[in-house]
Amino acid sequence: MKNIKAIVTDVDGVIVGNKHGINFPLPNASVINALRHIREKGTLVILCTAKFNHAVKEIIIQANLRNPHITDGGALIIDPLNNKLIKKHIFDKTLARNLVSKLIPKGFYTEVFGADEYYLQKDHISAFTEKRIKILQKEHKTVNAMLDSIDEIDVIKILAFTHTVQQKQAVNSLLEGFTKQINLVWSTHPALPTQNAVITMQGVSKRDATKEVLDYLHISPEDTLGIGDTLGDWNFMSLCRYVGTVGDESTELKELAKTKGEGNYYFGSSVDTNGFLEILHHFI
Repeated sequence: MKNIKAIVTDVDGVIVGNKHGINFPLPNASVINALRHIREKGTLVILCTAKFNHAVKEIIIQANLRNPHITDGGALIIDPLNNKLIKKHIFDKTLARNLVSKLIPKGFYTEVFGADEYYLQKDHISAFTEKRIKILQKEHKTVNAMLDSIDEIDVIKILAFTHTVQQKQAVNSLLEGFTKQINLVWSTHPALPTQNAVITMQGVSKRDATKEVLDYLHISPEDTLGIGDTLGDWNFMSLCRYVGTVGDESTELKELAKTKGEGNYYFGSSVDTNGFLEILHHFI
């Protein structure tokens, strides 16, 4: 048993899968119960996700996770049960407009997020939108033309979706000129066949937010367990002394986990077999 004071965990592919009513849109009941039990025993559980904050609030409520959480790729740090907004990173208006002007005219399905609402251009609404509503557990606000509305939104995150390798390369190419102004991370969701570009302000990431939260809580990364399922999660997991991986999606992530040294990493099975619980049993 390790002296772990906090767990920082990704959500999609780790505690949320794609089996409706079993581990989607909320984690399996056994996972919720474990999260609640761990928190009651004094270990803080910090959700760390690129998801819209509204999509994880029910997890926080059901598991009674009364502490800060990281959402929207690090753009928002909130403690819903204590009614606290700890940090919000808002895009410069001109930068937000310039980013949207690159993506939407090229036909990329693009969602624009504020802290409380998210926005979708009317002509982007499709069957895919219904899947997104189920994932985010909230309907979008519809705008006729995003470029006409963007200045009225305090944008914290932009999300663009790609279905092919070529589309992903095209998005990377379109955003090349913004590398000093934005943080771009590619993510996936187990219920979607897409690669998703998560765009936040430069210096805003799950890693930076994890640092902020641990400092806020006066907890050392040496006493922290980080859990994820994709290579992008190493962004925050690398800060933690202990790490766990869920599933077999990323061989690269497992190789990086091994760099923590014997006894400090553990490989759990998939989200559908509650690999997250295996990691908890191993470390806690």
